[in-house]
Amino acid sequence: MTNTLDTTVAPTSAPTVTPAPARTLGIVALVLGILSIVSGMNVLIGAGAIVVAVLALRQETASRGLAIGGLVTGAISVASITFGFGAALAALPFFGLAAFWGW
Repeated sequence: MTNTLDTTVAPTSAPTVTPAPARTLGIVALVLGILSIVSGMNVLIGAGAIVVAVLALRQETASRGLAIGGLVTGAISVASITFGFGAALAALPFFGLAAFWGW
């Protein structure tokens, strides 16, 4: 009696692994935004965070939350230093008058 069952296993392909979505620009934007606030409101780093965040929003859909965080922190940094500088310039005449009046 012969065995008519085929016991060979058909070759299967290896499972495909999908790489994780790129989040590099979003991470860089968030790090620059946090660094701009921590480092004493540096305008250049804050502006860099805004630029990188906009690039991340356009190119990397997976890093949307990180990019928005970088955009917000960079904008807070730039806005606060701009407001502070403007307030200091606006206050200069008052300091001059106070010195003139002997205060």
